[in-house]
Amino acid sequence: MLVNKGNLLKLIFFIFAVLLSVGALYIAYRYSLLQSNNIILPGGITYLGPSSTAKPILPTLTLKPHKVFTAPSDEKWVTYHGVIYPYSFNHPQSLSLAVFPKDKTDSVAFSFDNVDPRVNILLNIDKISDRDPRFSGKPIIDYVKNWYRYFSGLKGVDKIDAFQNVNNLKGYRAVFINDINQTPNVDIFFEVPGNNDLVIHLANGNLDPSIFDRIVDSVKWTPKK
Repeated sequence: MLVNKGNLLKLIFFIFAVLLSVGALYIAYRYSLLQSNNIILPGGITYLGPSSTAKPILPTLTLKPHKVFTAPSDEKWVTYHGVIYPYSFNHPQSLSLAVFPKDKTDSVAFSFDNVDPRVNILLNIDKISDRDPRFSGKPIIDYVKNWYRYFSGLKGVDKIDAFQNVNNLKGYRAVFINDINQTPNVDIFFEVPGNNDLVIHLANGNLDPSIFDRIVDSVKWTPKK
């Protein structure tokens, strides 16, 4: 049987290619044995295989201790009034407050122990439609339950308790969980009478709890006539 010369060359080339592929696979196999469990991924990244240790658990950390502002029980208290919104609250006269010009949230902070007031915001007004339109017009409690989602460092809610202060403002005392499973702060959210798009928000920061509670109880909303 005669075989066409062209076909014979194709057959020889095919057999050679198969042998070359088999040889390459064998060499790769032997090399992999020498490399133990290392796997070379695209881009030259070496994967050392699954770790023999379990998934790491977040360490139990404690926040750095800080000084807490307090005041004598007989100290005079004075009233602060919002610049943009008609809120007010009482505070110890010795508590130095700081405001931020042209701040649309009408926030007020306090200056204490050489800490930047910007990290000691005591009160601000949240406009829900600006932060998350999904909750605008809905019950304020829905916004409070999801508030932690807007800030890095927080991952959940520990508890939320409804209450009413002496000025008949309905509020929610919320404790959120941070990324290291601690609940160091208390956040207060007051509903604004007649406006379910605004929330009065307070945070305790470096205030003595009794001072903060008294400030919270004094918060008032007096619409301008």
